[in-house]
Amino acid sequence: MAELHDAETWRLNTFIVPPGSIAGGTCVVSGREGHHGADVMRVREGDTVRLIDGAGEEALARVDTVGSATLECSVTESRAHDREGAVALTVAQALLKGRSFDDVVRRLAELGTAGIRPLVTERTIGRIPPDALESRLERWGSIAAAAVKQSRGVFLPEIAEPVDVAGLAALGGEFDLALVAWEDEGGATLADVLSEAAAPDAGRASGPTRSILLVIGPEGGFSESEVALLREAGAVSVSVGRRVLKADWAAAAIAAMISYELGGLLP
Repeated sequence: MAELHDAETWRLNTFIVPPGSIAGGTCVVSGREGHHGADVMRVREGDTVRLIDGAGEEALARVDTVGSATLECSVTESRAHDREGAVALTVAQALLKGRSFDDVVRRLAELGTAGIRPLVTERTIGRIPPDALESRLERWGSIAAAAVKQSRGVFLPEIAEPVDVAGLAALGGEFDLALVAWEDEGGATLADVLSEAAAPDAGRASGPTRSILLVIGPEGGFSESEVALLREAGAVSVSVGRRVLKADWAAAAIAAMISYELGGLLP
């Protein structure tokens, strides 16, 4: 029987179940996940599968019964992960044209981002019609779930409804640190700001920075007035080098830098 710490567990099929459902010892995989397991992956009775609830619970389970779009499972081993020691990174990314935002969601979910918030800016090209918002959020949620399963993650990112720059500025106080990636920043570098944030004597009673808001602009970048508004709210504008990263790659690239510098995002 496979165990959670075995190297071979990455080969097991992973399915997402509702939060709290793993603790009972038995668990039913249903809905879209059940259909994927029973009808697409052709999971069979007696197989071992990996279960996550998206909120920190991970388990191995034996499939007892395969039904119509359902898997009835018995949990054989479980483990609770917490957020302590990890960086809870929320990325506010400006909406992009076409389906480029899908790629942003996929990459950030693979890296262990805690939250993804679509952002509307002065130069945003991609827009979501009001009647398409629910379906768009559902699609991004499905993309994130698939990416978390593929990367062997445990936590699912929260994908919020779009917000404008003024609304985002009002949320800045919820984080230990808010960063704005800005190609025109000539002083502060990401490395310097993160090094200061990680210092034990950085002035926070709770210790080193653990929650970060990273703000990424659209294809045409932020306007100076938008950066000024975010700065007034306490955000720090930073440079990541002389090269200008494409909007659909910048979030993942900078998230990876933050993860490396601060010891990892969510598991």
